[in-house]
Amino acid sequence: GMNEMILRECKDKNILSYSESVKKAGHNLLGIVNDILDFSKIEAGKLELITERYSVATVLCDMVAMIKNRASDKGLLFKVEIDKNIPRELYGDEIRIKQIIANILTNAVKYTEKGGIIFMVSYKKLEYVSDTILLNIAIKDTGIGIKENDIKKLFSEFERIEEKRNRNIEGTGLGMNITKSLLEMMGSQLQVESEYGRGSTFSFSLKQKVANWAPIGDFDKAYKASVEKHTVYKERIEAPDARVLVTDDNIMNLQVFAGLLKQTKIIIDTALSGDEAIALTMKNKYDIIFMDHMMPEKDGIETLHDIREQDDNPNCDTAVICLTANAISGAKEEYLNHGFDGYLSKPIDAVKLEDLLIKFLPDDKVNILGKEAEKTDEVVIPEIFVRLKEENLLDIDSGIKNSGSFDSFMSLLRIFYTSIDEKIEEIDTSFKENDINNYTIKVHALKSSARIVGANDIGEDAQLLENAGKEGNIDFIKDNHEYFLSKYKKFKDILKEVFDVDKDDKQKPEADPDLLDEVYKELKLAAEDMDCDKLSAIFEEMEDYSIPESEKEKWNRLKTASDNYDYDEISGIIESAN
Repeated sequence: GMNEMILRECKDKNILSYSESVKKAGHNLLGIVNDILDFSKIEAGKLELITERYSVATVLCDMVAMIKNRASDKGLLFKVEIDKNIPRELYGDEIRIKQIIANILTNAVKYTEKGGIIFMVSYKKLEYVSDTILLNIAIKDTGIGIKENDIKKLFSEFERIEEKRNRNIEGTGLGMNITKSLLEMMGSQLQVESEYGRGSTFSFSLKQKVANWAPIGDFDKAYKASVEKHTVYKERIEAPDARVLVTDDNIMNLQVFAGLLKQTKIIIDTALSGDEAIALTMKNKYDIIFMDHMMPEKDGIETLHDIREQDDNPNCDTAVICLTANAISGAKEEYLNHGFDGYLSKPIDAVKLEDLLIKFLPDDKVNILGKEAEKTDEVVIPEIFVRLKEENLLDIDSGIKNSGSFDSFMSLLRIFYTSIDEKIEEIDTSFKENDINNYTIKVHALKSSARIVGANDIGEDAQLLENAGKEGNIDFIKDNHEYFLSKYKKFKDILKEVFDVDKDDKQKPEADPDLLDEVYKELKLAAEDMDCDKLSAIFEEMEDYSIPESEKEKWNRLKTASDNYDYDEISGIIESAN
């Protein structure tokens, strides 16, 4: 934070130069810590592959979007050669495949000063296995190249080739070691061809089971569409007679859940704490209970045990699913051993959530929808989001996927934006009071919220602070706390552009007092009926009007209360103004 003040206020060129170096070093340090965490997991055997169905075009689009600007910033050409006949969907560990490709592409940009990089992807059918292909990936650069006797050193941990020559190039020397280890876990190996002073080619092949043989088609068109459009998931089930309870101390997580299940017509009750959940389970019978693991005062495990031990509790035998951001090896078994019936990692995946609903809801309460319901709609993303996506500031695709729809994403992003100052104060207070337990819980909650809306940088930094809190690494927290809050606060400036509606308001008619009186009455009635759809519709209709300056504070409070499903607050705001 102090360094950021120097950058903003200092006029001395030398000091500014030093300060930029400090800022850059801070970013590099976070990258180093991430590499070490992955390396440690691999060494300890705690990193496991997760095989899931994935879209080849999505993976490739993400990789191109990530590296395109970096190459352009260095004046490098970046060429993509993708076989249009590659099967559209495969089975594999999408996240780790991305990590492998990203490591190689990033190195190619780092070690290339002129010329360019070619990213090549093709495939080959396997004669002896009808449903499996070899996915071939090669990355060619015109960089500095590697001496033949140095190629083996490339994969040694913490070792960098020609340290003196490459001293200005950032990195830990772990990236290629991690890449090699991940490929070996996938039954592959990295091939390296290099001519010293002329460039290198890194290639590998992965056996991947085919999920959909339809070809990906023209990649250039797919990439352009991925920047401009997003496909919205459609629900597979309806269950209007089912009732579930969702417990989480993070209001955004509760809203995500409601958004993802909105079209299923399931009745959803929410609780912000373990004690509140227990009180609700004594009053109502639920078909499933979803329980966050990490909550202040009483965590999910303690709450689960309390419910199970109450013989007069109508939900003592109800299926309870653990919600957690802890996706490390062995976590699932740990939660099942504690008595949970299932496990769902955050950010919540709509398909996995519905799989659990189909598994645990009574058959007579679930209606599986036909194929027509599985079709998807295309949403055109506003221009500002296209730019934020291209600049890797906000992962719009993940945000929409995690939220369930573009409208839900916008609602959650607004909550994230308006709560930044409050969250900064909460985290900073815990830090100043040396309350590391509460600090860890607060950054854990922020990590979850950030990942939901696609603020991945904030989420990753919060994860590092959470890990430090769990491990009692106070020095790491002290060294990174101010930098993290400064970065988090800066993110508010990025989002301000999204929610700065004043420019548009000048072109809208102003809502007159009579209209506002009618709207307030409608809002109060909708709140009394707990009709969130009606509330959303009213606020959406009012987007066509500008709100008078004298009513803006009240209007914003009402909108925040609606976003938080706080019906009593809506009624209270309107009544107090009368």
